[in-house]
Amino acid sequence: MNNLIRGEFYKLRKSKYFIGMMIVAVIVGVLLICQWEHEGKNQFPVANGVNSISYTFFLIIFISCVFALLAGGFIVNDFKNGNINKNFSYGYRRNKIILSKLIVFIIFSLIIELIYTTILVIYVSVNYGFCEVLDLSTFLYLTRIISIGIIYNLATICIIAMIAIITKSIFCTFVSPVVLFIIFLIAFPMESYPYISNIFSYMPYVSGMRAVDNFSSKADIIRCIASSMLTFIITIVGSLLYVEYEDVK
Repeated sequence: MNNLIRGEFYKLRKSKYFIGMMIVAVIVGVLLICQWEHEGKNQFPVANGVNSISYTFFLIIFISCVFALLAGGFIVNDFKNGNINKNFSYGYRRNKIILSKLIVFIIFSLIIELIYTTILVIYVSVNYGFCEVLDLSTFLYLTRIISIGIIYNLATICIIAMIAIITKSIFCTFVSPVVLFIIFLIAFPMESYPYISNIFSYMPYVSGMRAVDNFSSKADIIRCIASSMLTFIITIVGSLLYVEYEDVK
């Protein structure tokens, strides 16, 4: 398993889209700065670096197209080019191959997220300050938004990865953020589609936005963690079971 993970990392570093994704992450960071100055800073009582962190987590539904781009290049292309089958011929089980690819995909997605978040936080902290008072309350709030934000962001990214693995289609992978955005639109106007909205409100990126809010309740936090953990299980286990019993072409 360790050899597979190292092999996936090596293949990713040597690929032509590795540098491309790094550049995209920087571009996203610059766009986040523009968006912050345009309207982002007005969404918080105080504009500072701490709140800019939660702002980047809020926007995962829009930034998910970046991870769809990565999934298309890193996952779907391996199916298209037959690289997955090469590992099969070396005697590795399908589920281990896909699991190693998922692990590398998730780690690299975290690196991308760290890059564009750091760019925004540095800019906001320099111009507005990192926080008003760095006390225990601020530290606990910062810990909450980072831990919950990472959890539900990764759960959302895993949905895209599962779609890439199951469909093996670049088109479906690229379209998946649009589908997630439509679900997001339906989930929030509760009075328009009450039953459907209630179901979609348990999606990790919907419940997560409520959980990282300044005035979120314990129920919001528990709902976010539960939905994210369930999403991890469904997407990862579902992907592994699918490739285990499905012929990979």
